[in-house]
Amino acid sequence: MRPRDMSGLSGADSDRGIKLCVTCSGGGHWLEAERAASLLDCERYYVTFYTPRLEQERRTKRIYFVAHASRRHPLLFLVNAWQSLRILLRERPDVILSTGADVAVPTCLLGKLLGAKLVFVESGGNVYTPSLTGRLMYPIADLFLVQWAPLRQRFPKAVVGGPLL
Repeated sequence: MRPRDMSGLSGADSDRGIKLCVTCSGGGHWLEAERAASLLDCERYYVTFYTPRLEQERRTKRIYFVAHASRRHPLLFLVNAWQSLRILLRERPDVILSTGADVAVPTCLLGKLLGAKLVFVESGGNVYTPSLTGRLMYPIADLFLVQWAPLRQRFPKAVVGGPLL
């Protein structure tokens, strides 16, 4: 996918009319997602869990905070799913971009069910071994990107996009 060209995902001639949902954890996942989203010229909003650093980012970005879902806490996963569904129904994104991790899974799954295209970028920290979130998203992603060529052995249909950081 060329930067600033999402026409293959939306059916539109340009990406200006696309609404993008960026969903990821904080820290490195956030930095990678920000880098990927910055290559696109479109309306965007973010879904993540609360951190004090991201509270400050809220001054300049549209950020929704959801429960920090975890496979170890099924109740929090359900709370996150409910919150994510409400956000998705309000925002109606055309494309969801995610770098993982677990907080993003409900938004990605529910967004696909509601008709959004899913672009998943496997974390740059994973050179040889895939993440759990990557393994979950691979079968449903419309575009699956890896940052390192060795991961194509695990994700044969993935596109090698190179490192984001």
